[in-house]
Amino acid sequence: MNIFTDGACKENARHNGVAEGTGGWAYVVLTQSPGQDMKIEQQKSGHKKGTTNQEMEIQAVAEAFESLGRVSEPINLYSDSAYVINCLKDRWYDKWKSNGWLNSKMQPVKNQDSWERLINAVNNFNVNFYHIKRNSSKYIRIVDSMAKEASRKETIQEQQVQ
Repeated sequence: MNIFTDGACKENARHNGVAEGTGGWAYVVLTQSPGQDMKIEQQKSGHKKGTTNQEMEIQAVAEAFESLGRVSEPINLYSDSAYVINCLKDRWYDKWKSNGWLNSKMQPVKNQDSWERLINAVNNFNVNFYHIKRNSSKYIRIVDSMAKEASRKETIQEQQVQ
């Protein structure tokens, strides 16, 4: 099983510690039978106001793993977010937890609640983590497009309401 995820955010900024962007997230879950091309089994995207790109990258992975039922086979996770992949692969979160959710600079870890959700979701599976370059595969381009579209939908809906 393979999962590709991505997050996107317009106006990716924080002002006075508050995230102000409109973000989108997306994932695709693929399976492959011997001698066959990969097949998309499920895909989903969503949006959130008052967020950052980093939070959307985290949410995309959490959403994907929370959508899975029981899976005994290894799962390959692909993301263009080195931060998310390295945190999970190298278990940075163990150090964060032992430090009271402070990072290596002894600053509070941003998006702690999102990280906790993600860690709880991923730790139920046997996962291989792969950081891939943006636009390096068909499927990362698909989720990139889905996440960007999701962030634009929220913006369009807000404009229509006003």
